[in-house]
Amino acid sequence: MKSFKAGRAARARLAGCAAAVALGLAAGGAARAEFTFDDVHFWVGGGTNRAVVVVDWNTDGAQPLAWGYRWDGEPVPARVAIEAIAREDNRLEYASSVSQWGTSVDGFGYDRSDVAAAFDLAAGAATDAEALVGVYAGTLYWAQSPGAGTSFEACDWTYGSGVDYDLLSDGGWYALKLTDWQSGESSVPERTPAAAESPYAWRVAAADVAAGGDYGDPANALGGPARTVPGWGEIPPTTVNPVSPAWGPGRLVTLASADGDAGGSITVEFDHGVLDDPRNPFGLDFIVFGNAMHTLGDGAYFDGVSDPAGLVVDTDTIVAERGLVEVSADDETWFAFADGPWADDFAPTFAYRCDPENPDASLFDGNRWWGAPADATRPVDPAAGPGDFKGRTLADYARLYDGSAGGTGFDISGFDLPRDGLGRKYVRFVRITSLDPFDTTEVDAVADVAPAPSFRNWVDACVPFAERPGYAKTNVCANGSTAAVNAALGRAPDAEGPATAAIGGFDPATGTLAAPIAPYASDLVRLQRATDLAAGAWTVSLPLWAGIDDLGWPLLRAQDGSGVFFRLAVHE
Repeated sequence: MKSFKAGRAARARLAGCAAAVALGLAAGGAARAEFTFDDVHFWVGGGTNRAVVVVDWNTDGAQPLAWGYRWDGEPVPARVAIEAIAREDNRLEYASSVSQWGTSVDGFGYDRSDVAAAFDLAAGAATDAEALVGVYAGTLYWAQSPGAGTSFEACDWTYGSGVDYDLLSDGGWYALKLTDWQSGESSVPERTPAAAESPYAWRVAAADVAAGGDYGDPANALGGPARTVPGWGEIPPTTVNPVSPAWGPGRLVTLASADGDAGGSITVEFDHGVLDDPRNPFGLDFIVFGNAMHTLGDGAYFDGVSDPAGLVVDTDTIVAERGLVEVSADDETWFAFADGPWADDFAPTFAYRCDPENPDASLFDGNRWWGAPADATRPVDPAAGPGDFKGRTLADYARLYDGSAGGTGFDISGFDLPRDGLGRKYVRFVRITSLDPFDTTEVDAVADVAPAPSFRNWVDACVPFAERPGYAKTNVCANGSTAAVNAALGRAPDAEGPATAAIGGFDPATGTLAAPIAPYASDLVRLQRATDLAAGAWTVSLPLWAGIDDLGWPLLRAQDGSGVFFRLAVHE
């Protein structure tokens, strides 16, 4: 979940006179390639208007990153685009605060290593040493490009008035530079950005599909899954959900082969390695979205606007159009999920969370039920099936997805794949082939699963499926300890034994200590330190994750190793 921590009052006061943000990363005076809209990989939103947001952490060796934002209609405040991007990109953390001068940008964090880093933007810290963390203390800049696709280098940068007041229009650029305004350094954007990595397939590497019509464009499989569907007859436009699957122009590609035979296929490529990460929920590594549908029974259908809490799913029948899925790291050596799972199968897409208290009025006229977008990088528990949803309302269905947007999840751990520098297997290419000419597979999107914080993975492993939504760190478990304590120690909710343990193996030379916590649980603890135990003056910081010792205990490093005495406290 993104945090919007309150920033210092001084920074909030700057918002009234501050402008936009600058980014860049090229050696001074050196020739550099142009960066245009076509170079952006990660686009958020939908519509015909496009703008690009760039964030520069102003750190040596850290190139500024660029995201794209799409929408329809009138120009929008920069804040709208920034918040949408931060909500969609699990690797990006954004902090803001609101005062009488409007919204102030307080900081950004970015998980470069994709290891589910925990951020404390107020302190400018993260649990991963490779993460980018920047606290805003400088001047914002903005630029309006002469036309969509014009290069970053061609922008005529000017001061803005703040993220609430600077409007993005079609073809616009907006840059934020995290800088120390007291240093006197130039804040004008100078360094050419790089494309922020997209969690979705970015390029079509090959396709054998019958071109033409609404479903014949292979590019429909790129980017995120469809969120809404058009109106049909008396049914108005609505959101994509298990009983109202994706359809309509630009949303899907149908894998009917070009010659009309069975076996139409598409191969998509990611702009990064899709990792077999131990922190991925349920051990799943990527998700394929199609337009599988859960039938309601007795000829019932969803009219798009009725209360989903009043619509009961009376069957355990999924209308699926299964496709074979294969993976490769190099587009040469391929591995097939010959016995499933299958593309365009369970779990059906659920594009938005059911939240009648906070509906998003911009989705379509009359929306009273659907709120924030569901997470397309979080899979549904593969142990669940259609029968778990029979007899439940559509609102219950959404709740049990627990924030996931659905799709079929796949685990690459069983294949003999190459590994990255941390020993994790990876793929870059996914190929999907239709298996039945009379039940043609359709592909909406392919997503990289985002690693989850340790508490979320503990809940998935230890809490029954139907109880997971809303399960909090403060829940008291059967053994009397809170869920946060059990998760931090890697214990089951009913495990007996002490809820505390001693820190061991402290190395004052490196500031590293061995901690009796669960692997990767550094996001659940705070490292407290003191120079005088009698004084009782403990300072607190996020510990840096530094690997595992010979006993399997996580090694943590103090971000400020000045303490003589150390202790750990569970963060709830």
